[in-house]
Amino acid sequence: MRKIEGKNSNDKGNAMAPSIEEIEARLLVLELVALSSVTRLLRLHDEREKAGLIAQILRDIEIKGRRSGLHFRDIIDAQSYAEDLLRDAQVQADSLDNIKHAYLKSDMDE
Repeated sequence: MRKIEGKNSNDKGNAMAPSIEEIEARLLVLELVALSSVTRLLRLHDEREKAGLIAQILRDIEIKGRRSGLHFRDIIDAQSYAEDLLRDAQVQADSLDNIKHAYLKSDMDE
């Protein structure tokens, strides 16, 4: 990593800029945590609440994007990415429920 001046560091001369690979790794971790968390959340909500939850997430992205000064196209892209992430989480949540129900059914058959 190359050295940069850090905003919050007392020793600004020794702050290091993260490499592209480190940024990508951090983004990957954030995406995995988000996907895992949303999967669990979607499993616990009933169908009517899921629509409201997803709508609120998309509204929050728009509000925070505008406050941050993002361009409209960037906000739309962020919402689209969130929708993809939510769709993937729902697929995982459904498959977890299918596994659970199959296990419970096989346990009852014995």
